[in-house]
Amino acid sequence: MALNKELSANLVLLVLRAVVGVNMAWLHGWDKLQHFGAKAASFPDPLGIGSKYSLLLAVAGEFFGAILMATGLLGRVGAFLVSVTAALTLFSILHGSPWKEREVWELYFAASATILLLGCGRYSLDTVVWKKLGKGGKSAPSPTKK
Repeated sequence: MALNKELSANLVLLVLRAVVGVNMAWLHGWDKLQHFGAKAASFPDPLGIGSKYSLLLAVAGEFFGAILMATGLLGRVGAFLVSVTAALTLFSILHGSPWKEREVWELYFAASATILLLGCGRYSLDTVVWKKLGKGGKSAPSPTKK
């Protein structure tokens, strides 16, 4: 029974990471990355660091962070980047906007915060990397009794 719960939890984390990460990267980050030069001068600047640097941070979160989260390679780092980007969008750029305009960003924030808190689960590239390095999972040799 515990194995089934563990399997279910890991599959849910995989699906959540993959769906949210791919959607964030494809629908939001890719366009900003592809049209960086055209958007750099007029991008919103919620932190007061300049439009170009705000766009750079948005690309870091929406594209690179989302890819990390989706694959589970440094997934918590990626989830942190997505969470911060979503929070800035919600509480600064979309502050006071109708709920329908904020809805997708609330979902991105909730999903990325969930991954940040729970981790990426067993089906992630981090698990593969750590197993290859012999640092985690079931690849570490178990001590033998004498």
